[in-house]
Amino acid sequence: MPITSNKGEWAEFYAFLKILSERQLPAADENLSATEQFFVFQKVIRQDEKNTPVRLYDLTAEVGSIAIKNATETEILHVFNSVDLAEKTKRVFQHIKTSDKTFSIPVAEELMTNLLCTRIKASNEEKADLVAIIHDRISESSPMLGFSVKSMVGGAATLLNAGKTTNFVYEVTNFDGNIEEINSIDTKSKIRDRIALVQQSGGTFSFSHVADDQFDSNMRIIDTVLPDFIAHMLLDFFTGTHRTVAELVTQLAADETMQAKYRLSPDNYSYKLRNFLDAIALGMVPSKPWDGFMTAHGGYIIVKEDGEVVCYHLYNRDKFQMYLYNNTRFEAASSSRHNYGSLYVEDGRLFFNLNLQIRFLK
Repeated sequence: MPITSNKGEWAEFYAFLKILSERQLPAADENLSATEQFFVFQKVIRQDEKNTPVRLYDLTAEVGSIAIKNATETEILHVFNSVDLAEKTKRVFQHIKTSDKTFSIPVAEELMTNLLCTRIKASNEEKADLVAIIHDRISESSPMLGFSVKSMVGGAATLLNAGKTTNFVYEVTNFDGNIEEINSIDTKSKIRDRIALVQQSGGTFSFSHVADDQFDSNMRIIDTVLPDFIAHMLLDFFTGTHRTVAELVTQLAADETMQAKYRLSPDNYSYKLRNFLDAIALGMVPSKPWDGFMTAHGGYIIVKEDGEVVCYHLYNRDKFQMYLYNNTRFEAASSSRHNYGSLYVEDGRLFFNLNLQIRFLK
């Protein structure tokens, strides 16, 4: 049976092939453009499934071959002839670029067999998408690092996926309308239209709390009042015309109520939101306890729409944060699936949920 998957998962395997083929990746600047700096990959470590052997792809051997070893490097499992790997990797990318939905890639399946891979994605037990040993030119060491892999091929990737855990709860006061009338609005922009009618009926929205205690706790590790900032931006997104993170932060900083309450400059807000985006990108998950450390300690690998693969490393963290800040936007996810966008009464008080999802700009 052919192995089928979507663009995102195939792109992750393509990034793996690209590293094996070129043995290095260029560092990216804040605009996702490749710089003259390169990160040299010495070994890639992969485990396809839980409780299966770990394989180590040694890229320090002579060009044209890759020794695939066991985890302790005491045994060579296979020597892969990589002479035509670059050409086959290009063919894999063309399949990804021109295909839709889920699909198979025969040349990729052939490479998987020869590289002793049984799955497109590495094991879900591994928090990072790709684990590698790179040559650290600054410390002259060779650390083992985890990288998160994102694809810009096809549709824009999500940075933060929507879920009931990413709902923000607002209390509605002074509402003098009909709840059923509000909830029955089913226009294309129904959330925006429902909010507008609530406000026309005298209702005001005040942030109450984050629906999920764990997500609230994770955000407060970054900044104790970060949930308030995000809630304000989220309401602005659903009621105004701005959608990018940078635009919403500018609007947040200009709000008179926020100015009086926190007395922060636009740069202060920008700094806090960049840290939030960075935390999401490198390991913070809303539903899981987070200790402030990054699971993808190496950084971020991005497959660009033209097939170029670039890397953000710990050393160019500022550029990575600016890239995230300038290239992400809020997005309205499915309201029925994620349980938001309707008025409801709880303990005699009226509430309305809004949902946070963040996607990269195309």
